[in-house]
Amino acid sequence: MSSTYAPSLGTVSVLQRIGSLSDFRGIVDKSFVPLRVSSQRAHDFGASVRAASLRDFNLVEIASVPHVVERTRNLIGECTNEPAYKVSLMLEGTGYICQDGHDVVLRPGDVAVYDTTRPYTLVFDDRMRTIVAMFPKRLVDLSDDRVARLTATALGSDDSLGEMVSSVLEQLAGRLHLVNASTGWRLARNAVDLVTILLRDQLGEDRAVPADQLLDAIYAHIEEHLADPALSPTAIAEAHYISVRHLHALFQHAGISVSSYIRTRRLERCRTDLADPALAAATVTAIASRWSFADAPHFSRTFKAAYGETPSEFRARVA
Repeated sequence: MSSTYAPSLGTVSVLQRIGSLSDFRGIVDKSFVPLRVSSQRAHDFGASVRAASLRDFNLVEIASVPHVVERTRNLIGECTNEPAYKVSLMLEGTGYICQDGHDVVLRPGDVAVYDTTRPYTLVFDDRMRTIVAMFPKRLVDLSDDRVARLTATALGSDDSLGEMVSSVLEQLAGRLHLVNASTGWRLARNAVDLVTILLRDQLGEDRAVPADQLLDAIYAHIEEHLADPALSPTAIAEAHYISVRHLHALFQHAGISVSSYIRTRRLERCRTDLADPALAAATVTAIASRWSFADAPHFSRTFKAAYGETPSEFRARVA
């Protein structure tokens, strides 16, 4: 068969029988990212592949004789693909995976995640069947370093959430040919969300913390980092191991947006400094810059909108 196969956008392939290692390499490369594939059975290699491409979500079911897959530093350096995560579900046989200093033997029913931007190795010593989903990192609201704590580990193999992910991936792979591209993408996106929930659960981030306690901790964090220009909703969420969406929801219940709260607290710090006799020699611009207002005219307009007078007018009045 030809090695020019690549699933087109929004389509599902029929089951393909592959009789050569070179053809298998071509399909693997085009279904995922460039990989180095080897096998001690290259002379009588056999595999079957069924793949789906739904927008930027790829799903591939592979059955094969023993082989090794490597994502090397050289291949990563030459790659122009969007950074992505891969999630695999073992259906038959076993597979060894190694990444980020972790390694695990996956057995039927085990789910594992790995990162296409860092080296990894997969070893299949026996006949195997697996489902592999690949999707952009931007669909997962978790930082690389947190996901790296879970790469090459068996995820949720002993709980119902892991079983749910396994079931969804298996059903998705088996039924994609029955749905259109739009419906299939929604199902695929739901699968990514479920994988993210599993990752959060494994990280211990979904263990309940009372909302008021969490919000108090966030307020304290903001106060501590008000002078840091890098303070942002994303940075705050990362520091508290929650999603940006969850952070915004917490502040919505408090009746203010995250950015508005940060801006208000910074303005209040500026007003305090402007009224401080010990800082009389400091310019308005210097005080504004101290609290991360880099643009003096913008600071003046924002201050006046909040307090009804310019920083200079306020300072002259309270001096």
